[in-house]
Amino acid sequence: MVLQLQKRTMALAGVVMTAYLIFHMLSNLSFFSQNIFTQFYDIYNGGPIRWLVLLLMIAVIAIHVKIAVKIRKVNAKARTIDYAQHDKFKIPAPLVTVSIIFLLSFIVIHIVQTLLFDTSQLYSEVTQLFQSEIMVLFYLAGLFVLTMHLQHSIANVLQTLGKTSVIYHGLVWSGVLALTGGFALIPLYIYFVMP
Repeated sequence: MVLQLQKRTMALAGVVMTAYLIFHMLSNLSFFSQNIFTQFYDIYNGGPIRWLVLLLMIAVIAIHVKIAVKIRKVNAKARTIDYAQHDKFKIPAPLVTVSIIFLLSFIVIHIVQTLLFDTSQLYSEVTQLFQSEIMVLFYLAGLFVLTMHLQHSIANVLQTLGKTSVIYHGLVWSGVLALTGGFALIPLYIYFVMP
């Protein structure tokens, strides 16, 4: 009963984070119009909205991570013998752990970077950030791990709900790739297209 409540809480936190990611990606796409991007982020950063959203996201991420660690510990103790057969290839547990730590680090670094931006010059700050090859590669690596995490998580939720058909999994992949692809457009555009 407690484990089910924890799983539901973690899933709810994941839904909130996914909703924010969609909002964040769509607002970032306004970068292609400097005026719209600047106007939107002047409003967003000008009042308490930015700080309320940031506090909400930090709380939701903390809840999601804390419960995920608890569930992982319970699952590790319960599984004394590994599964005899896998339908799909299996990613080794240490690699999964490293990827999750990298994803969390990526999120923290991204938050810190945005807090250090001069919000009155946000367009040029973002442009300057992604003129660095290292930052573009780091960002794309973070998006790759986020893609894998979202696909796996949403597929697990659908499986729990009994939605296991290929159509559902195709929709999950399409949605996740659209989301992370939308995020990837900005650094790629800045690095390869902008002067």
